[in-house]
Amino acid sequence: MLKTSQAAPLIGISQGHLKRQMDSKGGPLRHGHHYFLGPTKNSPILWDVEAVRAEFDRLGMLHRKGEQLLNDIHNAS
Repeated sequence: MLKTSQAAPLIGISQGHLKRQMDSKGGPLRHGHHYFLGPTKNSPILWDVEAVRAEFDRLGMLHRKGEQLLNDIHNAS
């Protein structure tokens, strides 16, 4: 588990973008799986970097498959 400032560079995104991906802010990263909050508002958010990478990989593959399906449909018409 790493703090946001440590996790974001390893994932390859900014700290702000990482935080915007939290489910509480409408993103795909789930509390208790991808990130963990501390006992107070000022506690650091801790990230499971491997779980976040796996989720971004999964979403990237879904995006690419969707694009391919749209291209296939467009080319078939």
